[in-house]
Order: sequence, then structure tokens, then C-alpha cells
Amino acid sequence: MGRRTGTLLCWHAERAGIEVLDRAIKALQNRRIDIDRVLYLVQATRTPDVPAKVGQAVVEPIDIALEDPTQHAAIYEQMRDVVLPRLRSVRGGLHINVSPGTPAMHSVWLMLHAGGALPEGTQLWSSQMSRETSRVRIDPVDFSITTYLAEIQRVARLQPQLAVYEAQARSPARRQALERLARYARVFGAPLLILGERGTGKTRLVETFIATLKGRKSVVTVPCGGLDSALAESLLFGHRKGAFTGAAGDRPGLLKEANGGILFLDEVQDLPKPVQRKLVRVFQDRQRRYRPVGSDREESVDVELVCASNLPLTELRERVDADLFDRLSHLSVTVPPLRECREDCKDDWNRVWQEFRERDDFPADAPWEPEIEGALQRSPLMGNLRDLQRLALLCMAWWSASDQRVNFCAALDDWLRFTSTQVSENSEFGEGTRAARIRWFRDRLAKWAKDRHGTWSAAAKALSCDEKTLRLDSVSAMDNVPDSEVPFKKDQ
Repeated sequence: MGRRTGTLLCWHAERAGIEVLDRAIKALQNRRIDIDRVLYLVQATRTPDVPAKVGQAVVEPIDIALEDPTQHAAIYEQMRDVVLPRLRSVRGGLHINVSPGTPAMHSVWLMLHAGGALPEGTQLWSSQMSRETSRVRIDPVDFSITTYLAEIQRVARLQPQLAVYEAQARSPARRQALERLARYARVFGAPLLILGERGTGKTRLVETFIATLKGRKSVVTVPCGGLDSALAESLLFGHRKGAFTGAAGDRPGLLKEANGGILFLDEVQDLPKPVQRKLVRVFQDRQRRYRPVGSDREESVDVELVCASNLPLTELRERVDADLFDRLSHLSVTVPPLRECREDCKDDWNRVWQEFRERDDFPADAPWEPEIEGALQRSPLMGNLRDLQRLALLCMAWWSASDQRVNFCAALDDWLRFTSTQVSENSEFGEGTRAARIRWFRDRLAKWAKDRHGTWSAAAKALSCDEKTLRLDSVSAMDNVPDSEVPFKKDQ
């Protein structure tokens, strides 16, 4: 085996630090690993004399703001915020000598390694001096424990173009949700229900996070809101030739297509009720049995079932067939909105920027000026990740190639104009006069009823009113309606 080159990462040893570093480099050379770069972590409260080079290796000191080197949480925070971003530039092998430092420092290295936070192929080493020979030996650390964090980090490396949640979330709300998702996803054969507002990234979580944890390579996503009730059954379950007019041949259906993978029913509450009833059979046992349209025989598939909804659990219960709800709701997780995860906002923003960045003249890292930070911290982010996507596109639109910067005033002005409309639409009682607020309420009621019951006709029936009246209650339908035709008096 030929010689390899690499980067060495280690702490400054309190006693004989440079000598310890020099011995470690030489010990790695004996293992045919030539270190040409050293990332040397030094406590900011210490001022050691660090040379520019040790042997042939260039030494780059990194100051770490750490008062107590025995505090695990403080060490981890500095590793996450200061060191891990520097590792993105590492080319070739990364080698970490875990021996210099306190036991708490050793533990953090092991946790980061097990959590997949370090670059692919990172090797941990332990260096020790023999008392008998006074020689240093360096041995690889065999710590092969893999956590769900490592699996998610691996997906992020394999698909860097995707804006996925950081597995090691900073906010308690998101961290708890991801941990619960990881726990539930590993109950194989049990349906998983993911709840959350629009724009919280439920689909992306299923297609990356859940698929990885369940060990399934393919995900067949079914946008239930777009299914025609007459064709939904055939689309999901397939049909036999001649089962109905137009069935010129056999159709396998999406359940069969998902065999060996995941069937993801997005906005499951929008499925037609007859299809919901037929899905009960699929959900009720591990064999996933179903009957294609026009067939006299049941078939079985090997699929993991995942459902998602933007409704809270109490409303979902009313929209979904009772038997189906009982079967899909055993393991449910709510993804929190971004406004409850402010600590993750910067990471989310950077990942969205990376996904949308397609021109080399745009900055590699998302701009994080005081204007951007302030706007994201103050905004209710009613659109969640979609608000970040909109802001990224606006910043790119207002990018000036001549001076290589964003016109933040213009970009944020456009962004705030849209988000202020969102706030108005989501305020508790609307804005303006009493008549305007009543109109706002009727608009919200009409849209809520249609979303909940699926069609204007069903919504009107549920509210015991005329369908035309309900449609007119919608602001979009009333824009061009004369006041005399409005189905309520202005002074009501």
C-alpha cells in the first residue's frame, strides 16, 4: 500500500504541546501517512508559541473560546460552531488525534464521530508513549457505533443539493421532533403519521430522513389532494383489463410500484372516502393485502406506509375514516413551524441558499447581514421554509454582479411586502373596520370549510348554507361583486 497524505486535527496539549504534536506526526509517518496540514486547537485563554510548521506540516492555530475544558456542552458547542465549518475545506484524509486534552474532549470527538458530523472517511487515532521504550505509538480508534444522526449526515453528504434539516438541531422543539421521528421510523411495519404546517418540509423529511432510517431506497409519493375520486382507486390499487370502460390493459397501481420501498400519502385527509375505506385493509396487517379493481384475488406488497397532513390531529380525526385513522395514528409526530425553531434559522437559511444557488458568482455561503438576521428573527414565517426560499430567490434577483453584493433593502422590501400579507391573513380578527373584519372572517370560514370538507358543495352542506353564498364569502370570489349582491349587510 502506498503512502497517503492528510490533515491532522488535534488539541494543544497543556504540557509539551508541540513535542506531542511532532511525535504524533512522526508516528503517523511510520504508518505511511504524511501529514501536510495541522488544524491546531488552542484554548483562547492560553497563549502557546505555535510554530508555522512542524516538520513538513503547515500548522494553522484555531482559537477556541473555552474557559473550562471539562465541560462537555461547552466543548461540543465550540466544535459545532467553530471547528466543523472549517472542516468543509479539508481535502484528502482527515485524521484526529483524540489523546491530547481532557476526557471530556475525548468524549466529544467520539460523539461527533458516531453522529456522522465529521467528513466521510475521518480516522480517529490514540497516541500513547511507552514508559519502557519512551517511544510514541499511535493506534486507530475502533469506534464503529452508528447513530441515526450519522445516517442523516451521510444522506446530506450524498445529496448536498437538498435543503434538509440539520440532524443536530439547535432548537429543543425541532430536536425533540427529529428524535421522535427517528425512534418511530425504526418500528418497521407500523404506519407513521407526520403532522405539520405547510412548508415545514414534511415531504423532504420522508424522502431523505425517514427513507434512510427505514432502509428503503425508493419513495413513491402520492399527492392525495390532486387525485380524481373516480380514478384514485385505480391509481393506487391498479386494475385488471376490462375492469371498467377504458381499461384497455392491466395497470399495476402505485402500491405495487412502491413494493420494496415506501408509499407516502401526502395530505392523506384529501383521499376520497371510498379509497380511505379500501386502504384500511392495507393498513391493518403486515402483509399489506389489497385487491386491484376488477380482480377476484388479493395481492400483497412489501411497503412501509407513511402519511402526512397539515391538519392538527383533532381535525384530521374528523376528516379521515374512523377505522383508517385508528390504524395510521398510532405513531404520530408533529414537525414544529420555523417560528418555534428560531435557533435553527441560520442553518435553515444557509441550506436553502445552497439548494437554490446555481451561479458561481453568488456567494457560497448564504448572506447573513444584520438586515437578514433581523428580518428572519422578527418575521412570523407563516410560510415556513417557503419563506426562506422566497427570500433566497429575491436576494439572487437583487444581486449586483458589478460590486458582488445583494441590494438587501430592495430584496427585503419585496419579501416583507409578501410576508406582511401573510400576517394579515393569519391575524386573529383581520384588520380594518368592523365590516372589513367580518368579511375577512367569512373568507377564512369559507376557505376553512372547503379545505376541511374537500369541495364547495360538501362544505356548504356541512354549514347548512347555499353553495353560491359560501363561494361569495371567499374574498377572491367577491373582489368584483357589487355591494348590493354581497350576501350580508355591511352594518351587520
